[in-house]
Amino acid sequence: MILFFDTNVLLDILMGSRLYHLESAPILRMGEKGAAQIVISTQSIIDAEYVFTQKEKSSIKVFKESIRFILSIATIAAIDENNLKMAIRSNIADFEDAAQIDCATRAKCDFLISSDRKWKGYTVLPVYTPKEFCDLVFES
Repeated sequence: MILFFDTNVLLDILMGSRLYHLESAPILRMGEKGAAQIVISTQSIIDAEYVFTQKEKSSIKVFKESIRFILSIATIAAIDENNLKMAIRSNIADFEDAAQIDCATRAKCDFLISSDRKWKGYTVLPVYTPKEFCDLVFES
């Protein structure tokens, strides 16, 4: 099972104060235990660093330590020229979302994990919030 984490899920993992922190961490642990492959885009890591250090005023050192750990678990998929060209051609109004979804599709992800509800209307891939995914996996 290959799971694509949107930027908001990465931020949920990094920041305990976020809405889906308690649900996102166990999904990352699935990757750590080999029960799932976690995919995160380069764009998400860069965007998360900005939010974490600039908007939240948290330490770059803490961010780097956390990302180092996450990189030991997750596969990183680069947002490349092909993703950008697909985003240009896409009907999705949010350019960054279009590039992220194309990145997930090209990485052959089975599920998209995002708290951005708009994603459900953007793709045929199943999209779950961290809570929905935990309910599906851990309660079945």
